[in-house]
Amino acid sequence: MKSTMMPRLIEYTKVRWNINWCKRCHICVEACPRQALILRDNIIIQLDSCDQIGLCEKLCPDLAIEVISPRSKRKK
Repeated sequence: MKSTMMPRLIEYTKVRWNINWCKRCHICVEACPRQALILRDNIIIQLDSCDQIGLCEKLCPDLAIEVISPRSKRKK
């Protein structure tokens, strides 16, 4: 029998975080120029200062974080 683990997602207002894929490497937290992500009690938390620039998503080696409607893809 093949075991498949469904992604467990936490959806904040501006980012979606996959708990199962994240290895808590802190790359997303360190990359954010607005310091909008923090790691607290082994959970990534998005703060209000997020401007959806997308560096966290681009640099995540595990594809565990996704910016919802990134600034560059929004309609002008």
